Amino acid sequence: MRFTSFILSLISLLSLATAGPVVTIHNTKTRTICLKVESGSGWFPTTTVCRGAPGINVAPMTASAFYPSGNWAGAISDFTGAGGDGTRFEMNFKEPGRVWYDADYEFGITSGTIGPSDGRKAPDGRSSLLGEQDPLAKANAAWADEKNRVWGFGKYITPSKDGKRLVNVAMDKAAPQIVLVFFQLRAGMNGYFHPGSVNGVVNKGVDKMLEAAADDHSRKVHGTQAMTITIY
Repeated sequence: MRFTSFILSLISLLSLATAGPVVTIHNTKTRTICLKVESGSGWFPTTTVCRGAPGINVAPMTASAFYPSGNWAGAISDFTGAGGDGTRFEMNFKEPGRVWYDADYEFGITSGTIGPSDGRKAPDGRSSLLGEQDPLAKANAAWADEKNRVWGFGKYITPSKDGKRLVNVAMDKAAPQIVLVFFQLRAGMNGYFHPGSVNGVVNKGVDKMLEAAADDHSRKVHGTQAMTITIY
């Protein structure tokens, strides 16, 4: 009986010890990845330096768990194969038992998703997953209908020589509005390319539509602070 009580107490203590934020990075690539970590508040257990910034390494075909402080708010960023900025996965754990998160494409586009580790739905019943496993395929699905509008923006939307498909997609803060519209509103990428609503800033027209899409792609889940980022 005493042994049973001891085991139950130990399980309870372990549950309390792991009740805080947990960020699991699943690397599906066949090479080690280095991800940049930005901390707006709190502390994240960085393990290395990624292109001059604090970061974490994740070995190929493995998942690694990291335990930030309970008040951590920040971002974990991927890099493109050429070394440019990729998708920025933002998280805010400041509210106990809840987490705000998003997939930010303003600085770059790479293949990856973010969501609660247990796969639970968002409060409104939608899928909780943000990001894209294959953003190039998502953009290609809209290319045939939209190429006459965005032809000539090859830095961001790069077609094949015959123009029948896209061979690359990219982003940065200098991308023109027509590129943002293509990715966000036409292709329907599952993240945001334009800032969401900001106090004191009143947008109109297309910018208002992009702002609303950005707000829609900022999610909040209740009852868990265990998040998983999968890099493809």
